[in-house]
Amino acid sequence: MNSLSGRSAIFPAAGVCALTSPRPLICRSDLLLLDEPTNHLDLDAVIWLEKWLKGYTGTLILISHDRDFLDPIVDKIIHIEQQTMFEYTGNYSSFEVQRATRLAQQQAMYESQQQRVAHLQSYIDRFRAKATKAKQAQSRIKMLERMELIAPAHVDNPFHFSFRQPESLPNPLLKMEKVSAGYGERIILDSIKLNLVPGSRIGLLGRNGAGKSTLIKLLAGELQPVSGEIGLAKGIKLGYFAQHQLEFLRADESPLQHLARLAPQELGAEAA
Repeated sequence: MNSLSGRSAIFPAAGVCALTSPRPLICRSDLLLLDEPTNHLDLDAVIWLEKWLKGYTGTLILISHDRDFLDPIVDKIIHIEQQTMFEYTGNYSSFEVQRATRLAQQQAMYESQQQRVAHLQSYIDRFRAKATKAKQAQSRIKMLERMELIAPAHVDNPFHFSFRQPESLPNPLLKMEKVSAGYGERIILDSIKLNLVPGSRIGLLGRNGAGKSTLIKLLAGELQPVSGEIGLAKGIKLGYFAQHQLEFLRADESPLQHLARLAPQELGAEAA
């Protein structure tokens, strides 16, 4: 990278640092580098950051896996793929359309060229040994040698995933009555009442520290209530992905070993 004059600010991969180190945003900069700044930000903070970045007058390079955050902020996408950088003008939504078009065109050109190569090779194989056609065959050999081959379009391997149908759907699935919970003497949730019915799709909102993860831990059985009752219907199987999921993984296991330990029967059935 060429040396740059002026001011630059780096906003490191977020976590707690993003909340406690606002210096890159406060100090004036000409170039602002943001590496996943929305990680662990609550919704209000994300909305504020989006508004602030829209008004930022310097040059911005932003890494984010949140398309809704990227779309209103950026006007250019640089996509790193197959050890190469591809540049697209526009926001993320525009990038998706442009990339799909580019890949389709590249694949069409590749297939057309492969047909041309096969045709030339067929001619060479048929006539290279014949004296009357040897000159033409040799010409086609040179043509193949000079041809700049087009690579096939690289498309990410398709990922297939499905949720199995539940074995039972009692109503309610879970019931909480006057539940209070916290850590030590600090109460985070007080006198919570909640009924979960089959088919519900619920989003939890709240500032950081409001008790969202605490509630999830209560539902998952990872945290016991200080008071109140939690009733889980008989036979219910819980799936739980923690905020800090690495704490639940074994470093010495492969992904396959992890799945086999959690669900040996299901994994065996899929393999069969």
